[in-house]
Amino acid sequence: MRLWQFSTKAGPGVARQATPKTGFALLLDVVARNWWELIQLNLLVILLSLPLVTLPAAIVAATRICALMLDDRPVYLGRDFVEAFRNRFWKATALGVLAIAATGLSGYAAWIFLQAAKSSLLLALPLTISAATAVFAAITSAHAFALCARSDLPLAQLLRLALLGALAKPLPSLAALGFVALLWALHVVFYPVSIFMPAIINFSIGTLAVTFGVHEATARLLARERAGNSAAYAGGSAQRAR
Repeated sequence: MRLWQFSTKAGPGVARQATPKTGFALLLDVVARNWWELIQLNLLVILLSLPLVTLPAAIVAATRICALMLDDRPVYLGRDFVEAFRNRFWKATALGVLAIAATGLSGYAAWIFLQAAKSSLLLALPLTISAATAVFAAITSAHAFALCARSDLPLAQLLRLALLGALAKPLPSLAALGFVALLWALHVVFYPVSIFMPAIINFSIGTLAVTFGVHEATARLLARERAGNSAAYAGGSAQRAR
């Protein structure tokens, strides 16, 4: 069976007369309606991430699926995942390299300053700055991956919007990243009982949580960007017409 035939049916929808859900009610509803698709999505992420270098593209593809679920749009899991993985591979890889470099370097600097600050309180300030930089880089990366999954904007434009999103609404994405950390902490604490958590839910539920955390901010950023591009295009057309 081909990979894009992994799931060929649209995911379950909601009744037309149902009141639209928001907030955590929406998140719980998405999990309840798409739990089987989320398990399949978890397996797809693991399968496509085995070479490791493909991990950023797999996460972007999973984010695309989660965004479709949150928007209550039809999801053809295998086809949509492979299409997003293939079409956004190089851009996602570049974002992954930048995210790992920014978060990893600042996080490593925070660790070094933490060890040194035990003997000198003067290093508390650089410790705080490097730790805050690592957290901000992680929040910006979450926005960048979501924007990459939801649009075909150039890399520089994605990074600019991701920075704006991280500055405008950092708390929801920070809470989502905390939830992801909690998932993996539970896996470690309850091992070996939790041995199957990574294979079943950790990647897909974690991606859904992060996508949910940045969903509103990225939707607004993309709407404003498209409105600005449309206005600029209309202005340019009017000038040429003159």
